[in-house]
Amino acid sequence: MQQQSSSDSAPGLPPSDPGSAPTNAHVNRDEFRWSPQHSAKRLKLSAAHDTPHSQPSPAFAVPPYPQSHHDQSPSTTNYTPHSINSIVNTPATPSSSINSGSPYPPQSASLQVQDPPDLRRLSVKSLLSEPAEEHERPRPPASRDSHRHRTYGFDHGLPDYDIPHNNDNAAILPKSPDMRRTSGAPSETGSPSNHSAPPAFEPGGYYASPVPIRIPRYLEPLPDELLNNNMNLLYFHHFINHTGRIMVPHDCPENPFRGVLTQMAIRNTQLLHLLLTFSASHRARLLDHPEPSNRIAEWMSDVLPALRQALTTPRSPGSQPSDPTDPSSLAPLATAIMLASLEIISPHTFAVQIPWQHHLNIARQMIIQTGGLHHLAQKADGAKDKAIFFLSRWFAYLDVLGSLSSGSRGGVPGGDRAPLGGAYLEDGGGAWLVNRIDEEIYQIDCFFGFSGRCIALLAQVAELTSKCDRERIDRITGSVVGGWRPPEDVQTKAWELKMRLEASATTVFRGCMHTDSDDGDPGSHGEGKEENDAEEIYATNEAYHWAALINLLRRVLGFPSDHPEVQHNVRRVSRSLGLIRPGSTAESCLLFPIFSAGCETQGQREREAFMERLRSVEGWGMSHVGRAKELMERVWKTGQPWEGMVGGEFFG
Repeated sequence: MQQQSSSDSAPGLPPSDPGSAPTNAHVNRDEFRWSPQHSAKRLKLSAAHDTPHSQPSPAFAVPPYPQSHHDQSPSTTNYTPHSINSIVNTPATPSSSINSGSPYPPQSASLQVQDPPDLRRLSVKSLLSEPAEEHERPRPPASRDSHRHRTYGFDHGLPDYDIPHNNDNAAILPKSPDMRRTSGAPSETGSPSNHSAPPAFEPGGYYASPVPIRIPRYLEPLPDELLNNNMNLLYFHHFINHTGRIMVPHDCPENPFRGVLTQMAIRNTQLLHLLLTFSASHRARLLDHPEPSNRIAEWMSDVLPALRQALTTPRSPGSQPSDPTDPSSLAPLATAIMLASLEIISPHTFAVQIPWQHHLNIARQMIIQTGGLHHLAQKADGAKDKAIFFLSRWFAYLDVLGSLSSGSRGGVPGGDRAPLGGAYLEDGGGAWLVNRIDEEIYQIDCFFGFSGRCIALLAQVAELTSKCDRERIDRITGSVVGGWRPPEDVQTKAWELKMRLEASATTVFRGCMHTDSDDGDPGSHGEGKEENDAEEIYATNEAYHWAALINLLRRVLGFPSDHPEVQHNVRRVSRSLGLIRPGSTAESCLLFPIFSAGCETQGQREREAFMERLRSVEGWGMSHVGRAKELMERVWKTGQPWEGMVGGEFFG
């Protein structure tokens, strides 16, 4: 496994309180060790929150994507920079892949949604369309070097010169001779003459040596769109091997971005194109290369039109109008959620700017229209349940962290928005999303980086901050309204919530319990790594709890930044960060705790420590981290709360 460098030494951090380890850092390794057991999620349905399966009312109508006055067929797309501008609203045409019925029709053959080979294989009803046929191109040579993987060659980190100029056939090369270049393409931020090697090429970086393009065999057969185009195959592998890893705080063998999402994508052209876009955008930023805008425009030419058609005809032809288990609903929901993530991480990929809040709102309304993902999961088998549970968690993370990031700016699309009502209950129940069994409430979720109870507590903090920010922050000046105090009922809720957050942070009984699938990286799951992972997953969980307390104290109870309670939790976050290795996947997902504590840090040395952490995460190719870094610097310079200056940033 090629991975960003990791170090056991943490940068200087603010002085910590007595006791440098988080409460749960010293864990029983037998509890943390991966277990061969993996069961499908059991539902805990709350009668009070059950949603009938009837047709949604007009109030729940899904908002449409904006129409264009210059629609054109994807087949006529010109290769001009960011030509996505002309095809975002392309109508379905006879030449497109969405010319009839649902844009996500079920296949005639059953879809095998597979676990890695050492786990059980489960088949489910097909829900996604066949990949589009491509003209025959030379296929990359594949060596059968493993019963788990097939190796196609090596990714040397060469630039993508974009179509029609790039030689796609030469994208995948042998390991020798080493063809890597540190400045193969002009930087978007500097001239070639002073362009230095990006961190990815430095010792320990992702491209420190050529990366083997190894595709898991459980994804076979791959669609022709990957096998007939080496550049597509390279980007598909980059998503599996790098992009998908850094999107979760703990990259365990059950990482759904690398397993569930890729299995959905190889069976659906639109999802595959969106996944390739995500990967190409991330790889370009990682290497400090220009994005392949023409290639991205070609991929995206059918994604948004297909999603728009799905919103107007969300059910497959022939399905019952009130059928909550219509499988065709999963592909457009995954598309909407993934578009929100792409817009967050790479906000300038498209010339046509559609805010991430809009995509997330589309996903929210789609969930409501179906009657809730918990109803879909009731009739799903284990593999289908994995996809539903993944989409439920992905939406929940964006929904809750997006709400906490909204601040008080009424002019920002999606601002002043609380999380999906009734979806997040502390006992694991709730409406709309997949519910959790009792043992999962206090188990750290590898996808979130914190416990199942914590997501419910964060949602409650978000509800209170959404209400109080509107009253506490002057929308014109962005300053705190003089003399503002929360109402008595809000104060009562906040103090009770504070106690529950303190208790939740110290009552986690288990970390990752997933099976080690041995992805071919010798020693990647050795004893030393297990100890580091155990320490980091508990430290990550506590960091989110302490960050939630900072937001509760500052934005709901109205405490000043220098209040002892606020600074106590800043030091707690610092202590947790000190146990997380720079360059680890855990670090890449800690923007919310780093930003929340960093904005309240008082000393220059301490501020530089938090800033260095953000620089480290930004080096992973995460554009939204740069925006958070700039906002944090403005907070330090002006002394004003970030809630009054936020303009669409996402802190997650």
